[in-house]
Amino acid sequence: MLTTCTVYAQENWASLALTAAIYEEEVTGNLDKAVELFLNILSKYPDDRPVAAKTLYHLGLVNEKMGKHKAAEYFTRLVNTYPDQKEMVALAKERLNSLLSLMDIPHKPTFRKINIPTQLTPSVKLSPDGKMLAFVIEKKLWILPLSGNLGHEFPGTPSQVNTEGIMVEWSGLSWSGDGKLIAFNDLPSKVDSDKELFQSIYVVNPAGGYPKEVINNYRDWRVVNYRMSLSPEGKKLAYTSVENNKQYIYTKDVSGGVQKKLVDNQAREPVYSPDGERIAYVEDKSLGSEGGNLWIIPENGGLPELVAEARNATSPVWSPDGNIIAFLDNEDKKQINFVQLQDDSQITNKLTSIEAPPETEEIFLLSGWTSDNRIGLLLVPKRQSALYTLPSSGGPATLLMNQGSISHPRWSPDGKQIFYVSRISNGDGQTARTWLASVPATGGSVQIIPEDKNRETLWLWPYYGGNRVSPDGTTIVSSAMTSRDTSSFSPNFPRFKLWKNAIDGTESEQITNKQGPYADIYPSWSPDGQQIAFLRGQISNSGGEDFDKTDICIVNASGGEPEILLSTSSKYILSPVWSPGGEMIAYFSREREEPYTSYMNIMNVETGEIRIIGEIPNIYVSSDLAWSPDRKRIAFNYNELIKVMNVDDGSIEDIRTNLEGVNTWHFDWSPDGERFVFTGWKGGDLEFWFLEDFLPE
Repeated sequence: MLTTCTVYAQENWASLALTAAIYEEEVTGNLDKAVELFLNILSKYPDDRPVAAKTLYHLGLVNEKMGKHKAAEYFTRLVNTYPDQKEMVALAKERLNSLLSLMDIPHKPTFRKINIPTQLTPSVKLSPDGKMLAFVIEKKLWILPLSGNLGHEFPGTPSQVNTEGIMVEWSGLSWSGDGKLIAFNDLPSKVDSDKELFQSIYVVNPAGGYPKEVINNYRDWRVVNYRMSLSPEGKKLAYTSVENNKQYIYTKDVSGGVQKKLVDNQAREPVYSPDGERIAYVEDKSLGSEGGNLWIIPENGGLPELVAEARNATSPVWSPDGNIIAFLDNEDKKQINFVQLQDDSQITNKLTSIEAPPETEEIFLLSGWTSDNRIGLLLVPKRQSALYTLPSSGGPATLLMNQGSISHPRWSPDGKQIFYVSRISNGDGQTARTWLASVPATGGSVQIIPEDKNRETLWLWPYYGGNRVSPDGTTIVSSAMTSRDTSSFSPNFPRFKLWKNAIDGTESEQITNKQGPYADIYPSWSPDGQQIAFLRGQISNSGGEDFDKTDICIVNASGGEPEILLSTSSKYILSPVWSPGGEMIAYFSREREEPYTSYMNIMNVETGEIRIIGEIPNIYVSSDLAWSPDRKRIAFNYNELIKVMNVDDGSIEDIRTNLEGVNTWHFDWSPDGERFVFTGWKGGDLEFWFLEDFLPE
């Protein structure tokens, strides 16, 4: 039983702890330490109602100062949990009302889709009045009326903007605030000495006129690096430039002159305020692959000020009155974040968020905030993947399973099982675990292949992984990485190695271990199971997901030094696969220069002789090829089709999946030649939406 003295001692300790926490908040300004102390008080003294109520109130205040979303949560918790603490409840309600008065965003704002029939690129730009959308199709600049004769949810007829023959890249469009100019990027030109891609930024009047070049510079390869902003009257341009592997923001008069560096810290995605006096930007890391908080700075330079904390902010847009900035955070792209600025431009760090519509995979881009308070969005509808089989002569498809994200389906040698890679999100919005799994070829229960507990965790490459089953059906060879294989040289393309994984999970074994900027991908067994063919790519100096050189190699299944069969830097090589007889290896090739023609090729393993069977449609990393058992045909997946090529004459037969809106994504041919198996993906195409009715009257 607690004595009176014990209770008094606990109350005294609680009060002292609260005093210490408030001291950290108000005197030293160590907000992180204050939060830690306040949370500790709530954990230890939840029954001391006066202290707990005051603690919740101060937690709300601290989170307001830090720009955290939890401020309102703590104030609401105080009101609901400690109604008897009337003084603190009144203060909490006052803070809640203040938050709502700053930004009274309803819980159910309106989302409206514009049914644009054209496939959109990942960069479109909304005109300031919200009536037109600028986008790029086939290297030409177009503007589209967003309301047509069929109603306000259907666009009108697009018109081409005159760029005087200058080819336009789809990234980084910008309108001036008065709608009289559009800035765009041209296609890059190569500098042979270091292979850097230099591009020019032009401005053009969409109503007619001649494009004018503003700047030619290097911005590396990531799309976010090419986002730019015209000033309200179109007299200045803000953009980024990469120097010594670091990215900075510059401004320059459109009419000419010298560029001016805006801020000394690495930064990207500059956006002029509606009055042209400030520029919002995102702090940059790793040349666009990572970022951080949202900042503003005077247009003529000065001291930057923090607007909002974020793990990886992107796509900022200003409200028409310049009092609010909306932005995305790459760590949670299913919500739009809003930060309120005071009239005197001092930051209040009040953040509010709106969730994306249901069945949204992600919000890809904020394309503008119109003068009548609508925000344009590029949304990616939820992607759905499933595993199907199909008669090789065509006909109805059979659904085997549709759980998780599926890639690289492969038949077992006896044709009874389908092995595949399952990708499962770990919930942090950034990474995902990958597993080997199987399902009966006729459908049924999924079996996860256990991992070798004596080895490091393997992350299987979901695009170039190969994941081929050995001829004896006991082992899968995959392109995979461990925590040791991340690359500071190219963090977005780790140095994958080849691994063998026993199907019963008893063991795994590393087969290749090439040091340096290389990735070993697309493994394929020889028919006797003694060797493995694979592709070795030399990772690009640009740091992109690309190779400067590729080699087709073979290595003993037990490991050792690989033998190079083909080495090339003039073509992209994809998906080498051994023929059933073992005498040939088939592979895709694609030219590096326009028109980027793709071919099906076969190589004689003994002599190295190469024969081009024929031209094929442009293939991608999701394209697999497979031999027929009789070696007379080679099939590959392409969009909604399976294409079967005759080895002798190069003729192609199209096999339809008869699945509406489903694209094939990785593919294999059954050992008896009777059926195909493929991953089918539905959804994921970019859509344009408006966010409306989200501000108070």
